[in-house]
Amino acid sequence: MTRHERQVEQMTRLVRRCFQRLRAAGDALHGDLGINASLRAVMESLHENGDQTVPQIARAKSVSRQHIQVIVDALAALRHVAVLANPAHKRSPLVSLTAQGRRTFEQMRRREADLLAALAADIDAGDVDAALRALAALADALELHIRKEAPHDDE
Repeated sequence: MTRHERQVEQMTRLVRRCFQRLRAAGDALHGDLGINASLRAVMESLHENGDQTVPQIARAKSVSRQHIQVIVDALAALRHVAVLANPAHKRSPLVSLTAQGRRTFEQMRRREADLLAALAADIDAGDVDAALRALAALADALELHIRKEAPHDDE
């Protein structure tokens, strides 16, 4: 393995480590709301992108429809999402944040703002710029690799 390949491996390990720590921080911040990292991720997708079907959310997150369905069911039980008829596809309803879900998500964002401000105070702005470029390059390279490896619909 070349030095560069080892560095890319280190970067992927750090991404996983950061993900695990972000998940733990989120669980601690939002535990009283009954929201874990998986629920938060689906709420964020709906908040930022509007109503979506379970398959659309799953595709965007590169996970199974079944996984997202379990999360949507949990959010529906908490009354944070509603499942609505989809005029474009009878068998694939739309998932929508409820007013309560929007309020809860906005409350979560306010809580997270304090943590993000503390983190920003501890990290040099130049390091953040470099990390953003490196992570964007990693995400793009992964996307290209996944597309090359994925079976094609026309095969």
